[in-house]
Amino acid sequence: MSAHDPKTRLMGIGVFLLPLILVKGSAILIGQPPQGAVATGGGAITVNSGVIEIFTPHWSLEQIAAMHRVEELREMSFGESPLLQARVISDIDPIDRPPDQTRTITPPEVSVQVILRSRRGNVALIDRKRYRVGDAIGADGWFVEEIDGVARSVLIVHRESGEKATLVVPLPRGR
Repeated sequence: MSAHDPKTRLMGIGVFLLPLILVKGSAILIGQPPQGAVATGGGAITVNSGVIEIFTPHWSLEQIAAMHRVEELREMSFGESPLLQARVISDIDPIDRPPDQTRTITPPEVSVQVILRSRRGNVALIDRKRYRVGDAIGADGWFVEEIDGVARSVLIVHRESGEKATLVVPLPRGR
């Protein structure tokens, strides 16, 4: 059967429209106010044989307290999102280095796109290439020492100098 067949198109449209029609139709049938009632913001006005009765809801003390608490929470500032994690730039703090030690070896200019966790070991996608623990990054003597999937970081080490650096998967930028 072709996708351009009228029966196929009708079935495709029906699959999406039928649930919509059923839900909207049942909402209209169930959600209608009683005969002679008019919906308003504060309740319903019922007209019974010329007498107008205004319905006002009666709130319990617990419901009123909960409503006030929700309003308080809406006005509070909760700080940064708990879903964002702090970035780890380097394991070696430049302040802790002895003053006579100069850094001549720089880590490679690479970026980590993704870290994949598996039973056989984590895999890092660095500059669109897959790396595992022990793999060399470039020809400068840098090697992958650890891939941490939870912290989204890759620890690399320069084996000759012992210099270490941490590469981090960048967080998405907020608006």
